Amino acid sequence: MVRPARSNSFAPRIASAADEKATPKKWLFELFEYQVLIHNKFTDALLRRWDAFCSAVGSSQNILRRVTTGPKRKLLIISISNYVGPWMPLNGPKTDWKIWAMLGIMSGMDVEVLSDSLPTSDPSRNPTREIIERFARAHVKGNREGDEHVVVYSGHGYRQGLVLADGSYISQQELHDWFVRPLSTGALLWGLFDCCESSNPFGLGHKAVTYEGEGIPCEPLKTRSRGEVKGTVISIGSAAGNSSDINLNDPDVSTPANQPTVAGALAWAAYRFFYALRKEDKPYVAAFVRCLASKAGQEGQVTMSAIIRDPILPMLRPPPQNISSI
Repeated sequence: MVRPARSNSFAPRIASAADEKATPKKWLFELFEYQVLIHNKFTDALLRRWDAFCSAVGSSQNILRRVTTGPKRKLLIISISNYVGPWMPLNGPKTDWKIWAMLGIMSGMDVEVLSDSLPTSDPSRNPTREIIERFARAHVKGNREGDEHVVVYSGHGYRQGLVLADGSYISQQELHDWFVRPLSTGALLWGLFDCCESSNPFGLGHKAVTYEGEGIPCEPLKTRSRGEVKGTVISIGSAAGNSSDINLNDPDVSTPANQPTVAGALAWAAYRFFYALRKEDKPYVAAFVRCLASKAGQEGQVTMSAIIRDPILPMLRPPPQNISSI
């Protein structure tokens, strides 16, 4: 696939209901055939890897899709930028969903995106409470042992929960009911929360206390139980307090007026970790969290439903063998 150098263009179309029925996820692949990230020295490595992936696949007709008989690997991305009222609009989530979707596709995951910054407005994917709940419940519906589910959130966070564009909240209890409670024994759920106050969005019982050396020692948390957890749940948050975006502006590349190029701390850590800093054969959580650009009060937050020595991130492992073409 050939992409014009330093192009800032976006895909001219987005999914329709007919697209979804005919070729699941083909619309998302087509979206990324265009330059969906500002091309600069920071994003160059990611875009080169994406180009190589696209060339290997050949075309959107051959994008890999998981067969329904094996364990599922699903990624749900929720990105909110266009806030009103007391909450300031955000630019980071506009970049974050693109980074996570690329990583998910290259990992062989089934990717869904809910965002108010898609190149073409799609009301069915606008991250309102009703739509988020519907996609959340569908995300883990029918899960079984061996399935792996990932949910990524990028937007505002507060002590009351995740902040929606209208200023309302999705509470810790709601997140637990939608994502955690339906898990079956042996299923795995990851939460990646790129927002303020993301220390324990699912209300889990164990917290990692250090990331030095091997493994991540945990201590129990004195939190009110949100209910039984049958599967395994791991949550990574960008900060216990305020979380800051990472500035990706490149003076050598012109950008659209009033469109600063920034990314959330977790999305930027994922980019750096997978394409520059990872040395191990497997993407261990402890090594990933050390990549977060942290300052006092903004250290990465890891909570778990059970003590796990050092979990392995779901992104960019070799794609599974039980795959087929659309």
